[in-house]
Amino acid sequence: MDTAFVNLDVSLLARLLLSHVLADFVFQNQKMVSDRFKNKWHSKWLYIHGILAGLLAYIFSGEYGFIWLFLIYTVSHIAIDGFKSTRQDNLKWFILDQFAHLLTIVLVWAVIIGFENIISGIPFNQLNSTNTWILILAYFIVIWPSGILIDKFTEPWHHDKDGEEGEGLFNAGLWIGRLERFLLLTFVLLEQYQAIGLLVTAKSIFRFTTDRKVSEYILIGTLLSFTIAVFVGIVVKWILEVAV
Repeated sequence: MDTAFVNLDVSLLARLLLSHVLADFVFQNQKMVSDRFKNKWHSKWLYIHGILAGLLAYIFSGEYGFIWLFLIYTVSHIAIDGFKSTRQDNLKWFILDQFAHLLTIVLVWAVIIGFENIISGIPFNQLNSTNTWILILAYFIVIWPSGILIDKFTEPWHHDKDGEEGEGLFNAGLWIGRLERFLLLTFVLLEQYQAIGLLVTAKSIFRFTTDRKVSEYILIGTLLSFTIAVFVGIVVKWILEVAV
């Protein structure tokens, strides 16, 4: 298998993963999720979301001769999310849910690759850049799914940290986390490790509080946020420099 063919395979997988990130974390809001957990299999958003996920996967794949991709991915997405809606909305089921979706994506990718020698390439594939898709995927991961993962991880301490911190700006913590992970990933990819140190220092100063529970809660979330962004950055650098 030549290098160009390997790159095409990786690009296809990256695009399928990106379509999933868009469907699950960008185009799906909390209202839709809450309705799904409330009404379970009777929620209209369960099916609307599943159709959107299948449509995005089909469009981003570039394999427009495979209409089955849309059908299978839509049905599997609805089945996985429907089953999750009958369980608790916590870290454990969030991880299992995402693992099931990722497994589905890998299986779909593997089936498509098996047909690459039979069906000619789509013009969309000829215009793509593997490095570009991997970088886009990395940024979407650290901005959206990582934030939900951190929220689920720190959920046991949500009530414990209530103290004299006062009410902050609406969604300020959410956007601070997204921006810091965006900057951290960029600094790692550019190998600007001094800038990472400055960001850590700035975060520690501006989020200082005299309430110990609040301080520890913020520290846990911050360190987890930094760890995810740096880890994703290291993995992406390795893929771009060695594997691709």
